Amino acid sequence: MFKRPNLVRLGLALSAFALAAAPALAQRQQQQQWPVDPQSFSVIESAMTPPQAAAQAELLSTALHALPPQRPGVVDTYILAASFWDDPVFEKEATEAASILGRRYDASERTIVLSAGRGGGARTLPNSGPNNVQAAIGKIAATIDPREDLVVIFVTSHGAPDGTVAIQERGRLSGGLRPLNLRDALQQAGIQNKLVIVSACFSGNFIAPFVSDANAAVLTAAAADRTSFGCEPQRDWTYFGDAFFNHSLRGGAGLTDSFNEALKLITKWEDDVHAKWAALPSSQRQTQQEPQPSNPQDNVGDGVGALIAKAEAYGVAINCAGNLSFAIDRVKTSRPLKGLADLNVLQAAKTKYETAAASEAGPRKRTAQETARSIGAVAASTLQIFTAQPLDVTARVAHCVAPPG
Repeated sequence: MFKRPNLVRLGLALSAFALAAAPALAQRQQQQQWPVDPQSFSVIESAMTPPQAAAQAELLSTALHALPPQRPGVVDTYILAASFWDDPVFEKEATEAASILGRRYDASERTIVLSAGRGGGARTLPNSGPNNVQAAIGKIAATIDPREDLVVIFVTSHGAPDGTVAIQERGRLSGGLRPLNLRDALQQAGIQNKLVIVSACFSGNFIAPFVSDANAAVLTAAAADRTSFGCEPQRDWTYFGDAFFNHSLRGGAGLTDSFNEALKLITKWEDDVHAKWAALPSSQRQTQQEPQPSNPQDNVGDGVGALIAKAEAYGVAINCAGNLSFAIDRVKTSRPLKGLADLNVLQAAKTKYETAAASEAGPRKRTAQETARSIGAVAASTLQIFTAQPLDVTARVAHCVAPPG
């Protein structure tokens, strides 16, 4: 026989079911809406194993706590370099660029390097997920004197047409850093004086958020509507990184002149790429997009140019003294660089830069021995790269002998 249900009991059961189902429903809705703000600096991430997570926490903690305090009266530079994609070329570029920047800005011990890894193997650097990036920026901000110090941010990865710098660790993490994300992070941290360098396709999009900031300088590997070159996994550098860091910044020119020198190299290399494309049979050209110049961009605010020059004065003097030491050794061994055979001229220029380095060393609390070792390290590095970069080395020495007026 059919019986009518007890309405009170049925109502209570339905209420209990609704209460039980509510958290699951809310969770599904939250998942469907993730991320809440699609423009946020965020990633989709899977957890590391406990040992991996513990090791990463140690790496980051060590990097953050190793930062020394700023030196009053000195334009100290703090550097954050990050590779955001786990192809080997990006970690190589971030690591070596950080080393070159550290020497140029007397900031080797004031440098943090984060990395998305190399696609496998042991991780030796803290990962470059958003929380680690924010933590590094926050620690740097808490350490500096924002009125007198400079913060350098260098990031390298693939890029998207909207300017997003892609973040990827295959199988574990995926997301992106947008130009506004970086601007907002630096503002939230209270960092005033900054040099932002972005090596990625479409990185010219990073110019606009900082263009009205007199205390910001931005250098990019490409225009906002152009791709950059040289991001194949097997390379040591991208075209931009190779030209700007590996070639130009090793010399004694200032930041803007170094950037302009890098542009000449990039143009030459990209012209070679286009010539190879043009030499292909017509049938092959039709299947490949014609290479377009990357057109790197720069914008240096009126309030930060002089500060950058002060920050790099010691490193520039060290670079010139080291390059001149190499040139002097060449003369003494009867193998002078082309047009640079006058030992007296070279020695006079070297003495000038040694004096400048000594003057900058005092406020920085660098001893004479430390300065001499730094000069010797540059001379040794110049010797190592001379075979691959003879014309560049010669140009650098010539610039140090007679800098452009």
